Amino acid sequence: MANRSFRITLLTNIPAPYRVATWNHLDRLTGGDAKVLFISPAEYRRKWAVPAELMAFDWGFLSCGGEPNRLSAQAVSAAGMLLHLVRRRPRTVVCGGYDSVAAWVSFCWCKLFGQRFVLWLESNARDRREPGRIKRRLKKWIVSKADGIAAAGSATVDYVSTLGAHRSRIFLAPFGGDVEMFTRRSGSVDADREKRALGFPPHLVLYSGRLVRAKGVFVLLEAFSQVASELPDAGLLIVGHGPEQQAMRRLAEQLQLRRVFFLGPQPYERMPYYYALADVLVLPTFSDPWGFVVNEAFACGVPAIVSRVAGACDDLIVEGETGFAISSGNPAELAERLLRILKNPELRAHLSKGCRLHIRRYSAEACAEGLLAAAQGDRNEVRN
Repeated sequence: MANRSFRITLLTNIPAPYRVATWNHLDRLTGGDAKVLFISPAEYRRKWAVPAELMAFDWGFLSCGGEPNRLSAQAVSAAGMLLHLVRRRPRTVVCGGYDSVAAWVSFCWCKLFGQRFVLWLESNARDRREPGRIKRRLKKWIVSKADGIAAAGSATVDYVSTLGAHRSRIFLAPFGGDVEMFTRRSGSVDADREKRALGFPPHLVLYSGRLVRAKGVFVLLEAFSQVASELPDAGLLIVGHGPEQQAMRRLAEQLQLRRVFFLGPQPYERMPYYYALADVLVLPTFSDPWGFVVNEAFACGVPAIVSRVAGACDDLIVEGETGFAISSGNPAELAERLLRILKNPELRAHLSKGCRLHIRRYSAEACAEGLLAAAQGDRNEVRN
C-alpha cells in the first residue's frame, strides 16, 4: 500500500538503463512520492544514452554533464542537492553510495533535521577498488551511522557488517532488473538462424563488459585458446569497449584465434539478442562489486561462469545448477568449465532451466520492495 505522505529522495550517479525498471516500480509503490536525482547524465566509462522515454518516475539531474567526479561537477551537484532538500524536505534520503559530496550533504542534512538516511550499496570485501585509509575511515563512519543499509546481496551484508552496520539496520534489496523484458526479447530470437546469417559457429561463449585488465579479459582469451584446441567449432563474442581492446586483438592473433568476434558496445535494449545466441556467459573478473551481466544472462536462460570475487557469485551461482564459480586468474580452470558446458547439451539445458528459476527472486520489483523497506524502516531486517 502506497504511503502518500512518505516522501523519498533517491540519489545516484547516472541513469543506468538496468535500474530504470526498479525506479519505476519504486515510484508505483510510493504512489509517486519517490524522486530520483542523478549527479550527472553520464560518465566516461559508459556509452549509455539516457532512457528518458522509459523513465515514468519523477527525476532530474543535479549537474548538466561532464565527469561526475570532477570537483566542479561535485560542487554543482552538492549545491543542487541541498536546494532540493530544503525545498522538498523528504522523510528519507536513499544514497547509492557514499563517494560524492551530494551524498555527504544529504547525510548531514538528515542528521541535522532528524530524517532517515539510507545507503544503497553493492560493495563486497573482495572488491579490489578499496579506498585509501582516509576514505575507508569515512566509509566506515557513514556506514555505521546510517539509519539503514539497502544491501544488494549476501556479500554486501557481510561486508557492511564488518564496517560497523548493525544487523538490525541492514535490509536486503536484491540486485534485480527487468527479468521479464530480457526473457521476452531473447525468447523471440531464432538463435540457429541468426548464427548462420552472421557467420558465427554453433557454440558461442559471451563476454559482456568493459575491456580492461581488471575484468580478466586476457585470462578469458587464454582460456578460450584451450577451448578452441578441443572444440574448433566454438566462438567467442566480446561485447563492450575499453582501453585494452587493441591489446586483446593482438593477443587473439598471437594465439591464432580465428573465431573471436569483437562486437563493440551495444545498446542496452539490444543485449537480449546476444544472450540468445550464447551457450554460456563468462565473467572472469578480478574485481567486481556485483556483475549485473549475470542477472541479464540468467533471465535469458544462459548459464554463467563467474569468478568468486564478484558479488553476484554468492547469490546467483549455484554450483552445477545455474553455472560454475571459478578462481580469478586461472585460465585452465575456466577452460575446463567452458568445455564441460559446451560439450554437454544435457548439462546446458539443466543449467538453463536453473537460471530461469533462480533469477525470479532478483527482479526489479524485489529490489524496489527492499529499497522501500529500508526507506521506511519496516521490520524485515537481515538477521543472523
